[in-house]
Amino acid sequence: MGGWGVMEYEFHFVVDGIEVGDDEAVGTVHDTFDGVLTRHRGRHFLDVSESGANAIDAAHRIVVRLRKSLPDLRLLRTDPDLVGVSDIAERVDRTRQNVQQWVNGERRQDKRPFPDPEGIAGRSPVWRWGDVNAWLAQFGEGDDVSPPTREEALNIDFLLPKWQRTLDDGLPLVHFTAAETGDDWDRDRETVQRLLEGTLALPGILEAIAAFPVPRTEQRRLTVVCAVLPDRLTSVVSRIDHDEVWAVLAYQGAEGELHFQPVGTAKAPGAVPVSQLGLGRDATVGDLLLVQTNGPDDIPVTPTTPVGLD
Repeated sequence: MGGWGVMEYEFHFVVDGIEVGDDEAVGTVHDTFDGVLTRHRGRHFLDVSESGANAIDAAHRIVVRLRKSLPDLRLLRTDPDLVGVSDIAERVDRTRQNVQQWVNGERRQDKRPFPDPEGIAGRSPVWRWGDVNAWLAQFGEGDDVSPPTREEALNIDFLLPKWQRTLDDGLPLVHFTAAETGDDWDRDRETVQRLLEGTLALPGILEAIAAFPVPRTEQRRLTVVCAVLPDRLTSVVSRIDHDEVWAVLAYQGAEGELHFQPVGTAKAPGAVPVSQLGLGRDATVGDLLLVQTNGPDDIPVTPTTPVGLD
């Protein structure tokens, strides 16, 4: 698990609900998240990092983890790490002249151009470090821990209130992922996700899925793997994140109907192993649907039976 291009991302949040004078909260930030809580001009800022398939996924994960450990914390928005030419030169150990040549397009013209500035401070342009770092990554430079780019930060800021309202309601945050990518079935998996997004918005649906009879210890984040019938079950389980053992498999049946199936890794307690269902390592989602429909008679394989995938 976790082998699908997982990267480490760094976030700088403007926060409320905890203070630097709260020793317990500061200790949790440091000990649990290896983070830093600071205050500047009456505002509190939280620096934390998290891994994920992309910046949005990493932000999704850190919101869930923070809520579990710091329920009073509120993430208001991301804060841009703005840098000028001198700051960039210092961070990448280059001269100001080198950096100015990048800005002017006089060097390193074989890749995408240097990012546009975020604004002007005094009389000098400033950039988001996330945009500059992403540009430097083309040349194998920059920070190993990536801050979000401007586009990613805007998306995160838009989603933060929605994510936190969902957690306030006692519901899990849903993380969609495709069982496989890069083949002729990509559009069909995207269709499954679009149908799911509409379905989960209906009253009671998310509550019902979250209540599937699996022994979850933490229900704040729910991975939903969107699949088609030819997808292999081994591909499904590979999409369950490195620190999770349970997910929900979602796919369309032969008549276009939506199916939901709780699935877990080999470490998931209480699940019926696919080997006990007569399915081998090459079994597909379609094979699982056939077992659900036709048997075997001695093992209950209803759509709510937790199935363990090897």
